[in-house]
Amino acid sequence: MNFRWTLPISFVTLLSANPECLQQGYPNLVQSSSETSVILKDGTILPYKNSLSKITWDDKIDHADLATQLSQSYDAGGIDTPPAYLFDPGRLRYQPFFQALYGKDKPSIQKNLVSIQWPTLKGVKRLQVNRVAGVDKKLYAVGQEIAKLPKKDRIWAEGASTYEYRVIKDTDRLSMHSFGIAIDLAPTKTQYWKGEATSETAKIGYKNTMPLSIVRIFEKHGFIWGGRWYHYDTMHFEYRPELLTSKCVSKTR
Repeated sequence: MNFRWTLPISFVTLLSANPECLQQGYPNLVQSSSETSVILKDGTILPYKNSLSKITWDDKIDHADLATQLSQSYDAGGIDTPPAYLFDPGRLRYQPFFQALYGKDKPSIQKNLVSIQWPTLKGVKRLQVNRVAGVDKKLYAVGQEIAKLPKKDRIWAEGASTYEYRVIKDTDRLSMHSFGIAIDLAPTKTQYWKGEATSETAKIGYKNTMPLSIVRIFEKHGFIWGGRWYHYDTMHFEYRPELLTSKCVSKTR
């Protein structure tokens, strides 16, 4: 399915950031959340907003705080309408938050990794996943549900890859794969926006072949999909339950 973007820029931000989404999304990890700070149950205190300028799109993606992270409402609806210009719910991330949850650096993250079984058409594949917040159990459950889909859908869950400590291409920001909370599927058959443009603010078309049957299973278990971004990454899913809470998710399509 190939679409062209048609929605106006004014639709980019659909939500006033709600810090309660963090506590609702991570009930076993977040003790409290407010417009000033987020306190984790281990005592870590994170600012809800920082003082860095976030006027331009590059400012927002390079210097996101938690308020920015929640500033776009994830749409768990259909995919018939392509995402609006610069509508990337979940792609604006406050990295210290994920480091506080899953591990501050490579050695501490690796201590939290466990191996799960991922069903394939030829057998079982072992994948490394972070155990914090039960991400490993949730991804395992995703795989078990996908295994019940028809073969025409299941083929899009082949070629799975999870943990890899690295930065996102052309940036100094850590990939969510670095935390062991993301998975890529069917890398040779899916679409990535940088195949069309490299500038973050370029006008690009939308492309996707990932079936919605797989997407809905992931979203059911707290994973968001990169195919719901203007900067589409249709192979990519990451565990982001704060964006799928009742207080934050949008179901407009």
